[in-house]
Amino acid sequence: MGESIRILCALSVLCGAALSLCPEGGVKRVLNIACSAALLCVIIQPISEFDYSVYALELAKNRQQEDALISAGTELSDSLNRLVIEERYEAYILDKAEKLGLEMSGVSVTAEWSMEGLWVPSSAELRCAENEALRRELSGILEAELGIPAERQQWSGYD
Repeated sequence: MGESIRILCALSVLCGAALSLCPEGGVKRVLNIACSAALLCVIIQPISEFDYSVYALELAKNRQQEDALISAGTELSDSLNRLVIEERYEAYILDKAEKLGLEMSGVSVTAEWSMEGLWVPSSAELRCAENEALRRELSGILEAELGIPAERQQWSGYD
């Protein structure tokens, strides 16, 4: 490609010099047509040698890279959405525990993609003080309000 540009520049300079030295009249008009034809041939020549099979291959590679990037971006977005939702469920559980007077040292919620197209809590790990009555009450709230059954609630004491 660089060679074609150098040839085009050299031919342009040569044609410009020839036209400036040529006297006005019929000869200059013929020289003007000849220079225009020569410049047009130099411009078209790289296009005629273009390898479309290499272009098609590069285009296919670029589309694969685009699809991979879109897929990775979608996956990252879904993951970030899930993390944000899990954090909100954790904050909700901590707030409920505080209202009950149950001292919590930590909560970890795992969300799963539902058939309705939403992230819903599926399990919870809860670390709190040994108070069985308040634990049962919070467990009932988690089951009733968040849909986390008691068998998917893992309770432990302080770390």
